[in-house]
Amino acid sequence: MVETTEETTQHTDSDGDPLIRVRGLKKHFPVKSGILNRVTGQVQAVDGVTLDVYPNETVGLVGESGCGKTTAGRTMVRLTDATDGEVFYKDQNIFDLSKEEMRKLRRNMQFIFQDPQSSLNPRMTVERIIGEAIEFHGIAHGSERRDMVRDLLERVGLQPDYATRYPHEFSGGQRQRIGIARALALNPDFIVCDEPVSALDVSVQAQVINLLEDLQEEFNLSFLFIAHDLSVVKHIADRVAVMYLGRIAELGPTDKLFDDPLHPYTQSLLSAIPDPDPRKKKTKERVVLEGDVPSPIEPPDGCRFHTRCPARFGPCDSVEPRRVEVEDGRFVRCHLFDPEFADEASEANLEDLPNPPCQSGRPVDEPEAADGALDRTGDDDLDDADIDDTDIDDVSDEDDAQH
Repeated sequence: MVETTEETTQHTDSDGDPLIRVRGLKKHFPVKSGILNRVTGQVQAVDGVTLDVYPNETVGLVGESGCGKTTAGRTMVRLTDATDGEVFYKDQNIFDLSKEEMRKLRRNMQFIFQDPQSSLNPRMTVERIIGEAIEFHGIAHGSERRDMVRDLLERVGLQPDYATRYPHEFSGGQRQRIGIARALALNPDFIVCDEPVSALDVSVQAQVINLLEDLQEEFNLSFLFIAHDLSVVKHIADRVAVMYLGRIAELGPTDKLFDDPLHPYTQSLLSAIPDPDPRKKKTKERVVLEGDVPSPIEPPDGCRFHTRCPARFGPCDSVEPRRVEVEDGRFVRCHLFDPEFADEASEANLEDLPNPPCQSGRPVDEPEAADGALDRTGDDDLDDADIDDTDIDDVSDEDDAQH
């Protein structure tokens, strides 16, 4: 199926509807130069992201540094103002809300920052850090607030007595637990986790991931989990969105995406994961990409991946790929899967792809359908051995759009 329009569909608030609906989200940062500081260009950090997050679901967002993951997450909760597009919390467009209305909605949408040290005020005690939002929203004051903070610390695996300490007195893993407690303080429905374990060692990563899974089950939370470590994403996510140069290249259920990747970029990422079984290394095909990621200030025409794609053919240079639904819940932006270019795609060089595509699907002249949600699977705890060095790259994307 091929979705030929990007229209926003309206949903009623029922069990089968998304909690968060993102439609055509864009965030461009102006590039200024010269004595007069004139705008001479735009950094297209996020350029047309469409995504759904369902209740009690974890959606993983992966991609190279600078592809716009963090900016997308920040814009989805309106920590950064969007250039265009819509983000719906249930049926409410958060970009239409006033500042006062948005403050009230903050109780339902929270953010866990990548760096636990810089995100915590060094001049404030843990009690003040966690309790600040509780008091601001009028939930509790005085001794009642203090009791709530201590209870939150216990829930994230810390001693209640730690409430009187300062951030510098904790390890990195403990500081991240404090950041998680702060995000939970207002009992939100949706939390953006911006690489919450990237700054931690492997053993602490496993503890934090297991904690997030336990809290999700207890509080019925929905996560957008931004990460570089593909093994962590495979463990925690129900669905995975692969992002490249400001756009989502592929979206689908975690197991299917890892076992049967569709987009050439996804195949290249997964082929880079080291296999601990040496007997399988001889049969594993590696997709090596040539060249560098294009500048988000002047992205290439047509498919943004065509400058590095090993299967590039005719329309890739000039025609922007449509969002194709290959099967239920699996979406990809690639001409190889578009029936309109089926004849030309047969001439593409697919020898370098470990998973050559098969042409299927049909055009659908209807508004964009909601992405299919999945029941949570893989409730087993994560062990240290389950995490390996499968980062997409070694560079943090904390400053995705600061180019």
